Amino acid sequence: MIARLLPPARLLLGAMLLYNGLNHFAGPFMPFPEGSTPLAIQLMEALRFSALLDVAMGMQMAAGVAILVNRFAPLALAAVMPVNICGLYWALLLERSPTWSLCAGLAVALTALLMFALLHRYAAMLEPHPLALGESAEHRYETLYARSAGQTGGRDFALALLPLVAAAAFYHFLVPSVLGLWCLVVLMIPLAVLILRALQRMLVNPERQR
Repeated sequence: MIARLLPPARLLLGAMLLYNGLNHFAGPFMPFPEGSTPLAIQLMEALRFSALLDVAMGMQMAAGVAILVNRFAPLALAAVMPVNICGLYWALLLERSPTWSLCAGLAVALTALLMFALLHRYAAMLEPHPLALGESAEHRYETLYARSAGQTGGRDFALALLPLVAAAAFYHFLVPSVLGLWCLVVLMIPLAVLILRALQRMLVNPERQR
């Protein structure tokens, strides 16, 4: 019974997301919700001012296309679910609109249904300690950036430092000042762990630096 619901659910959700994105960028073909309660209006204005609304609508439009053509559907569903939940929060709790709450609730329900149907595709992500691409039991994110007890050699230290430097440059030059500053503060944690591991390597095995 559920298997029969999946194709129409996929088509309906894809069409809804694609239409919502096109309505924002190429329309409006129908009035876009602006909000009528103070909190709903404030949140919508903040999303517009920060351009996050464009990001959310762009994600919905791209996900709608992917879901309709049934390509990269697991990725599209996982990416668009947070956007749909935020839409439901706005409609149900801030705007308190029965119509928009129904539309947003339907989008969340359809996304959840399709994600559960594709649960086997997310199996690797749900493992307790999965290895990412290029990781091994000895060289993984936790050992380099989260656990200060251990040692990191010269080559591994340089390779691990590169993404931190790239992330720091991104937050410093491209992200607005306050948010970028907080992100840079957060990056100090993995940087400190990496430096501590390198120092332990130097102190314990000074002759084996590479």
